[in-house]
Amino acid sequence: MGRIILIFLATMSVFILLYAPQPLLPLFAEQYGISIATASLTISVTIICLAVSSFVLAPFFDRWDRKTVVGIASLLLVVPSAMLTVTDSFAWMLVWRGLHGLCIPGVTAVLVAYASEEFPSAQRGRVLGIYVSATVAGGLVGRVIAGPIAETFSWHAVFGWIAVLSALVSALVWWLLPASKQKASKDRTGFLDHLRNRALLGTFLIGFSQFFAFIGFFTYLPFYAAGEPFRLSVTQISFLYGAYVFGVFSAPMAGYWSDRVGRRATMALGHLIGAAGILLTLWPTLPALLIGASILALGNFASQSATTAYVTDIATKARGAASSLYLVFFYVGGSLGAFVPGLLWSRFAWHGLVGLTVGTIVLALVSNYMFAGSAASGSPNRKPVSSQ
Repeated sequence: MGRIILIFLATMSVFILLYAPQPLLPLFAEQYGISIATASLTISVTIICLAVSSFVLAPFFDRWDRKTVVGIASLLLVVPSAMLTVTDSFAWMLVWRGLHGLCIPGVTAVLVAYASEEFPSAQRGRVLGIYVSATVAGGLVGRVIAGPIAETFSWHAVFGWIAVLSALVSALVWWLLPASKQKASKDRTGFLDHLRNRALLGTFLIGFSQFFAFIGFFTYLPFYAAGEPFRLSVTQISFLYGAYVFGVFSAPMAGYWSDRVGRRATMALGHLIGAAGILLTLWPTLPALLIGASILALGNFASQSATTAYVTDIATKARGAASSLYLVFFYVGGSLGAFVPGLLWSRFAWHGLVGLTVGTIVLALVSNYMFAGSAASGSPNRKPVSSQ
C-alpha cells in the first residue's frame, strides 16, 4: 500500500505542474498581448519537450535504477518551477516550461515500468489504473487551484506553490519508495524491437489520438467559456475542470474491468463515451458544457488506463523503453492538440474544435480495430473488440 501511495503522489505532483497554466491562458494572452495559439505554447512547449525527452531517454531507462531516476527527476523539477516565480518574460517562461518537459519522463515513464514490474501481472490493470487516476487528480488539482491563486496573488505564486510540492515529493521518494527488485537491463535491442511491433505501434497511435482530443478540448475550453454566451471568470473557468473528478474514479475502475474482460474493449468503450461528451458541448448551455466535459473525462481516463496497461502487456521486455515510446506518441498528440485547434479557432471556433477532436477519436477506434491486436503477445487480456 505504501508503494501505491508514493506512486500516486509522485505522479500527481508532475501533472499538477504540467496543467496548472491551462486556466491561466487568457491571463497570459492579455498580459503579454499575444494570440490564443501563442499563449497555448506554455502547454504545448512543455509537452513537446516531454515527448523529445521520452524518445531520447527511452533506450536508457531500463539500464538505470528506477528509484534513483524518479528521485533525481522529481528534484530537478523544482528548478524551473522556482525560476518561474521570478520570470516576467514570456520567452523565458517558455524556456522554463520546456525544462519541465525534459524532466517529466524521468518520473512518469519510469513509474509505469516500476509499477508493472513490482506488482503481480494479474493486478497490473488495477495498479496502472491507480497511476492514471493520479494523472487525473494532478490535472484536476493543478487546474482548479491555479485560477484562485492567480486571482488572489499572481500567476507567479502558482509556480511557487508547485516548487514546494515538487521538493516535498522528491524527499518522500528518496526516503520511502522501496528500491526496485528488477535488475537493470543490458539489453539494447528492446527499444528497436518495440518500433517493429505492429500491435505496440497501433497502441501508440491510440495514445496519440486520445490525448490530442483530450488536450485540444480542455486547452480551448477557457476561451470558449470566457466568451458568449457564458462569459465566465478565470476562477469560474478553473472550476469547470472539476469534471476531472470523474476520471479519478473511472481510471481505477477501468483498470479492474480491463483485467477481467480485456484491454481493447475497455479502450473502445472509453473512446465512444468521450466522443459523446464532446458532441454534447455543441449545445451552447453551461449545464451541457459541464456535463459534456465530465463525460469526456470519464471516457478518456477509462481508455487511458486500459491503454497504459496494454502497453506493458505487449512489451514483455524493456518495459521502461516501451512506456517511454508510448509517452512520445501520447505527448506529441497532446502538443498538437494544444496548438493545432488554435490555428482553426478564428474561423471555426468551438464547432471546428469539436469536429477535429471527435475525428481523432475515430482514428483511435480504427487503430484499435486494425492494428492494436496484431500479433499481440504477453497479455491474458488481448481479446479483440469485436468479440467483447
